[in-house]
Amino acid sequence: MSNLTDIRYVKDLQNSLRIFDSEQGKEVMKFLESIGGWTPNIFDTLDTNEVIARDANRRLIGTIKTLLTQPAEVIVALAKKEE
Repeated sequence: MSNLTDIRYVKDLQNSLRIFDSEQGKEVMKFLESIGGWTPNIFDTLDTNEVIARDANRRLIGTIKTLLTQPAEVIVALAKKEE
């Protein structure tokens, strides 16, 4: 998380993630959402491992979406708050 406190690093990371803005990138994001359990209810299974895996997948997808939608300054402020 320490790199996310560096505004240059965050801007470079955001630039790298802009691939998700392309048509192909949007398709990849839809695929990640479908296999990662982005939309189904986390409690539609009783398997503890499945619940944990879906939560981790949602956090990852949410992080990517946050990096794509929030200004670098907001990301840096959030990272510094978590330190």
